[in-house]
Amino acid sequence: MLSAVRSAVRRPGHRALSPEHFSYAVSVGPYRPSRSSNKALNVLKTVIFLVAFWLVFLYIIPIGVSILEIELGIQRFPPMMRVAPIGLLVFSLISLWSALTLAVNGNGTPLPFDTASRFVTSGPFAFIRNPFMIATTGQGVSLGVALGSIPVIAYVAIMLIVWYFVIRPAEERDLEKRFGDRWRAYARAVRAARPRLTPYRQR
Repeated sequence: MLSAVRSAVRRPGHRALSPEHFSYAVSVGPYRPSRSSNKALNVLKTVIFLVAFWLVFLYIIPIGVSILEIELGIQRFPPMMRVAPIGLLVFSLISLWSALTLAVNGNGTPLPFDTASRFVTSGPFAFIRNPFMIATTGQGVSLGVALGSIPVIAYVAIMLIVWYFVIRPAEERDLEKRFGDRWRAYARAVRAARPRLTPYRQR
């Protein structure tokens, strides 16, 4: 696989690598089901992951982008302090709900190398295939709105694009490989990024 990627990069006249190439490279990476069926342990690992994820991607990086924005003199728009906290709270609760559903019902965590060993279609996953990333996007946009920062919102948009075109296809290939027809039936009925009005019922 690595040699194929290298040759594609080095070979003169070869077409540029597409998002599918990168998502394939991700798919052969660290996707491994959790070996733990201890719900308390899975919840603890999930909470630790969430704290670390939020700290890095929803605090440190956005604040860094915001500081750089100030240094560069980029003009901000008026912060929407009435709307932003509500959005941040709602999307944070959805993120927490999604992660804990994987921990309790899926016997795993959101981490790719400790992912759910059971197929999960309950909780927020009954309405949308990727509630955690959609919630993360909502959290990031709410933060950008609170700061009045277009660069922070742009950073969130880049994160969403990377997830949608690189990470999501790799995750879904792993799910299809492990769960087969159950996954395919679910994927036909539940969209990746747009929620259903009624919950999905597995047959």
